[in-house]
Amino acid sequence: MRFIESICFQNGKYQNLDLHQERLNNTCFHFFGEALHDLEGLLPEFDDNRKYKVRFTYDNSSHDCEALPYVKLPIQSLQLVDTTWFDYSFKYEDRSVLQELVGSSKADEIIISIDGLVTDCSYANLIFWNGKEWLTPERPLLEGVKRTLLLRKGIIKKAPIPSDGLDAFEKVSLINAMLDPGELEVPIAKVLEGQPKS
Repeated sequence: MRFIESICFQNGKYQNLDLHQERLNNTCFHFFGEALHDLEGLLPEFDDNRKYKVRFTYDNSSHDCEALPYVKLPIQSLQLVDTTWFDYSFKYEDRSVLQELVGSSKADEIIISIDGLVTDCSYANLIFWNGKEWLTPERPLLEGVKRTLLLRKGIIKKAPIPSDGLDAFEKVSLINAMLDPGELEVPIAKVLEGQPKS
């Protein structure tokens, strides 16, 4: 079983590396019983000003790095997809369940709903703007690094977000290690409801 950390290199340094290391350590302790990989000594350095996405994959005995200049996906619509519970509480390399859900969608990206509550999209946490504050689903599929940072700083708040209550919000923003709040937003009017294509 292998796991991933997707890490942002920008402005000459790695962003939130302490939080990535914290999550990696938690994963290693949970599955392997010990801390294993020190990210700071294993990641590549860059000598230009481009934004890079560094994909660090690992298990208990090995690791690999892949680094590419970051290109933001053009997300203009989202589809609300209801599904049964599945475990993505750790950042597994195997994303087949998520890929199947996206493949069945009619939109650019999906909002995954489990037991009537919004969780995440396929590759990012979500925050919803109600006109006053940003709220993030109380129970995400994955505790993302950017989500953790924003919660600790008090910039966003947790709340249960029913899948049938999205009309209480104006817009949704995707956040992850590469995306800050507001950088990739979709109006709630662009969230398509209904069943995935057969």
